[in-house]
Amino acid sequence: MLPELRFNVLRDPDEFADRVGDFLVVHEAEHSLLFGILSNLSSGWAYGADSGGGPVLALVEEGAGIAAVGVCTPPRNLVISRAATVGAVGALAGGLTGLGLFLPGVSGPAAESRLFATAWARLHAEPFRRAMALQVYEAREIRPPPHPAPGCLRAGGPADTALIAGWIADFNDEALAGGVSDRSAALRMAQDLVSHRGRNVYLWENTEPVSMVATGRPSPNGGRVYAVYTPPEHRRKGYASSSVAALSTSLLEGGLTSCFLFADVSNPTPNHIYRQIGYEPVAFFDDYRFGG
Repeated sequence: MLPELRFNVLRDPDEFADRVGDFLVVHEAEHSLLFGILSNLSSGWAYGADSGGGPVLALVEEGAGIAAVGVCTPPRNLVISRAATVGAVGALAGGLTGLGLFLPGVSGPAAESRLFATAWARLHAEPFRRAMALQVYEAREIRPPPHPAPGCLRAGGPADTALIAGWIADFNDEALAGGVSDRSAALRMAQDLVSHRGRNVYLWENTEPVSMVATGRPSPNGGRVYAVYTPPEHRRKGYASSSVAALSTSLLEGGLTSCFLFADVSNPTPNHIYRQIGYEPVAFFDDYRFGG
């Protein structure tokens, strides 16, 4: 007889992190986003404040162990983990449906996100589409760029808020492929990044800021590098390579054993530069959207 799958929702982020941490750390690179969200929640970061909804911290247990994890911070996508069984993904979808939760989409490891999207679409009679396919990278050692860019990396501060907010919005506009991002959300993110409350933004400066990169609170062994953006007028000059290499080196020299980042598989440029400086592909991570 197969072990029973049990769906559960916890309210306390610290209790939830303790419960699922050993399960998530086995595939830390793929779960680095989940670790970051849970760390932010534990520190009091108000996800969902703009939507009136608090976080949903869900898990599926099988026997004595964790079989799948899902975290939703409305109005954002559900972020799911790898799953021990196919059935655990279905149990997660069914449990969340029973809560009456609205989901705009799901993000997670390629196989599990596809399984969840299929199950959710069947339960809710709505279509879904893959909005983005990402490559997950991990680096344990950084190789300096073959052609270092002029300038240096510095921490962003309050005086940089407007610039960073504009770049975040521009980054999101490009990712949306013709869509228009939420400028007020970009401003809130910029304000958080320059306040250094666990998430930090850095600017590559060559007489003026020319590129951006950010990092959040570390997972148990690694740091996630994200929000890599260079405005079009400053591209093809090595600024992004030098920024990511400098920040990653700093994280590793600070005691972390790995750095993680995600890159859009449809964009060959960042994938090339990340591999060039020592990042190795370890998995795929997909983003699905529900509805029309």
